[in-house]
Amino acid sequence: MRLLRTLALTVFALHCALAAPQNQSPPAAVLPSVTAYALDRAKVTLPADFTAPLNLLILSFQRDQQSEVDGWLPVLTPGAPSLQTWSLPISPRANGLYRWWLNASLRTSLPPSQPRRYTVPLYVDKAHFLRAVQVSSEQEVVLLLTDKTGHVLWRTTGPVSDSKKAALTEFASRVGR
Repeated sequence: MRLLRTLALTVFALHCALAAPQNQSPPAAVLPSVTAYALDRAKVTLPADFTAPLNLLILSFQRDQQSEVDGWLPVLTPGAPSLQTWSLPISPRANGLYRWWLNASLRTSLPPSQPRRYTVPLYVDKAHFLRAVQVSSEQEVVLLLTDKTGHVLWRTTGPVSDSKKAALTEFASRVGR
């Protein structure tokens, strides 16, 4: 009888252990679908319009972060078939006049080396957008390497450095194979 009770208790404990919620990893960061206009005035829907297998998204949040964005632009060969770099200044939703003024300002201040086609100001619900891509701070630029569907594969923050550049290049070459 004692053996039967021990066996029943063991089966019950095993059942409870298997039914208990397991520590699950947090959901993957994914770029939410967003439609906007690039600085060349072309309508773009991201990530649907990604054509390269890998996309390096440089998210900036403040005007004074442009120098950090500019530092990252030449890191990987522009136009490489396996990687496309996008500069995405993130702003809260705004009225049309403000968006027009800000886009015109960005267009005139953009260095000639930065293609206007791949600079896409996003006017979004910032809290929702940042939660989706798992960004907790707007104090530094954020780099996200995504696949063609917008799933984040790699990330870093801040200005370019030799170690960050090496980590990005190594990861992109490993994943791009």
